[in-house]
Amino acid sequence: MKLTYRDKIIAAIILAIAVLALGFFALVRPVINEKKENEVKLADLEKQKAQIEAEIAEIPGLKKDILSTHESTKELTNIFVPVEEVANPVVIDKYMQDLANKNNVKLQMLKLNNTSVGEIKYYYYQRDDKFKDARKGADVNGDLQAKEDAVNAESINLKDRPASKILQTDYAITAYGTKKNIWDYLEAVKQFDKAITVKSVNLSDYSFGKNAAKQAGQELPDSEDGEERSIDIGGKTISNTTTAQIIITLYSVYEMDTPNVD
Repeated sequence: MKLTYRDKIIAAIILAIAVLALGFFALVRPVINEKKENEVKLADLEKQKAQIEAEIAEIPGLKKDILSTHESTKELTNIFVPVEEVANPVVIDKYMQDLANKNNVKLQMLKLNNTSVGEIKYYYYQRDDKFKDARKGADVNGDLQAKEDAVNAESINLKDRPASKILQTDYAITAYGTKKNIWDYLEAVKQFDKAITVKSVNLSDYSFGKNAAKQAGQELPDSEDGEERSIDIGGKTISNTTTAQIIITLYSVYEMDTPNVD
């Protein structure tokens, strides 16, 4: 079969179109594939962007929470004696002297003994699980043990938590006064608004003059109001006062710096 001139022209045109189409698809297909890959990458980047923007949006709230926690910590540590004051006998003497004046006690000496680092131990109640063996047989699903563990969770947590460190500073105080006034002074020290404990108390005369008066055949007048009473026996004065050697411990912690949240 012979092709006419017209058929040859049409065939040439079709062939040219086919060649162009093949060339077009050969060139365009990689571009289309790359476009699809880029669209997937863009979607991932958009997702990451959204996550980052969400995290950035949370920053002001986090800053507020951090600063709020810091302020709460400062309030909790207000009870401790400031580190810069605890080793200064002048400052501590002012604390103790104010309490002595209010309770009619004379302070004869205040001396810094030593400062050491101690531990704050956590108080927790550890239950004695006497029914553990009996519970095993009925605890098919483990629910009973789970409830028991939930009850003990706080105690276990405190038991395993490392103890915190704290500065402990001992001061020796020599105080002079009547029984009531010294007792009141010790109570005032215990109730002071700073972290102070009375470590030990030694009295030079635990009877506050009563035994000495009794040995001399006399009796000291009672002093329920804390006023000083005395009697003179052969030129010797016996009073209802005594000297107390008191050791107190003051507790301090370093104040946390303000967090840099900028």
